[in-house]
Amino acid sequence: GVDQRWVRPWEQGAGSALMAAICDYADRWAGALRIELTVYADNAPAIALYRKFGFEPEGTHRAYALRDGEYVDALAMARLHPKPPELPRR
Repeated sequence: GVDQRWVRPWEQGAGSALMAAICDYADRWAGALRIELTVYADNAPAIALYRKFGFEPEGTHRAYALRDGEYVDALAMARLHPKPPELPRR
């Protein structure tokens, strides 16, 4: 049979590992103040993952995309740096 680790990797923590790496890079290396993303409003597992990493909904894009013949909404979400770096004073 197929090794179950490869059947549904998003249920095995792959999404959390990727999001942790992205947030770490943004916070420690890129100096990004905010990270933004868009997610289908009915994708509860993805929204829960993003919330776990500090993303908050900022708005709804109504009728954002045509999926299977129906228009679906999407959420705009963003995460601010937990400890924003200070700008040098002039």
